[in-house]
Amino acid sequence: MQIFKLFFKVSRSKIGIGILYTVIFFAICFPMVNASEEKVDFQDTSLSLYIRDEDQTEASKALVAELAKKHHITDKQLTNQELMDAMYYSMIDYSLVIPKGYAELLGSTDKESLKKELFEEFHLRDGFATAMMSVYLQEYIRNTRMAIAMGDDVMTAVNKAADREETTVEVVQDPQDEMFDENFTTKFAWFFRMLLYIMIAVIISMLGPILITMNGEEQRKRIECSRTSVSSYVTQVFTGSAVLVVIVWLIFLAGGAALYGGMYTGVNSWLAVLNSFIFSLFVTMFTIFLSTFRPSNTVMSMMAQVMGLGMAFLCGGFMPQTMLGEGVRTVTKILPGFWYERANDLLCGDQKGTHGDVFICFAVQGGFILLFLILTIIKSSMHPKAKVKKKK
Repeated sequence: MQIFKLFFKVSRSKIGIGILYTVIFFAICFPMVNASEEKVDFQDTSLSLYIRDEDQTEASKALVAELAKKHHITDKQLTNQELMDAMYYSMIDYSLVIPKGYAELLGSTDKESLKKELFEEFHLRDGFATAMMSVYLQEYIRNTRMAIAMGDDVMTAVNKAADREETTVEVVQDPQDEMFDENFTTKFAWFFRMLLYIMIAVIISMLGPILITMNGEEQRKRIECSRTSVSSYVTQVFTGSAVLVVIVWLIFLAGGAALYGGMYTGVNSWLAVLNSFIFSLFVTMFTIFLSTFRPSNTVMSMMAQVMGLGMAFLCGGFMPQTMLGEGVRTVTKILPGFWYERANDLLCGDQKGTHGDVFICFAVQGGFILLFLILTIIKSSMHPKAKVKKKK
């Protein structure tokens, strides 16, 4: 076990960079993941409105009363200059003028009347709330005119439009259509999604320089002088690499458990754990393959960053794959990171599929592991022929 002990003796000098990456990752990951747990829903926002009702009919008063249910309406009469000043200082968000003839124009269904504007709207600052107000007014008028076209009088149509705006629709996800698992939360999915980059960065940055040192000329000469066979050397190096990677993987899983709030539960959660382990094996095998070329530590570190950031951005490490373009998703299918992130998206419901699709993602990643294992064996067997010096 001398080679195995030497492996971890060399790893002591490389452990600092792994700790640095880990601390930075969790310092960024914890607030981002906690923020991803918050539900982002559309909510009604109360605006400060200034309404000038010049029509003073039952229909116009009904509209004012409807708006007053959700918004604050200023009672004070303002001049145009006072209104502009109030909007400038954000005392009023939205101005609405209901001109004379509003009720008559609302009840008319001829083409010329439908083309005319029913309101004079004005707001100083664009935003979601003001945009929603404009949409609300358009929907209110559309629903009212629809009821009038079906034979209702103006006030009946106005009341129906108001009732329709109060209708709420509950959207329920059918668990049979998705791989639904209430234990696999959005927060947990985001953790595993971002784990792609950090596993690449830590494993290549730590394991790469260790393997380069172990495969160096000095170590090779020592091994040739010892009784250690080549097969025993390779086995011990592979064992040391596996132990190191498993330790790194378990550290990140422990951090994920802290985010999760305890031990993982549910089938999807454990499938995500298995997915991360398979991807860790790929990164390990890829690092071993890279080390056979004996690049410098600087080059290895650069490759870790390029591969980690590139695969994270292109394969969905920092966003769901559904937000990527169709062309990007098609091209990145040749990368193992695509299948790792696809499995995560399937498990959390961002993509539709079954557990069979998840196991396909596992199999594809396993194919990449096998590919680089074969390439590593081929590259290692290509020893340069020794040069024989001729005696003069």
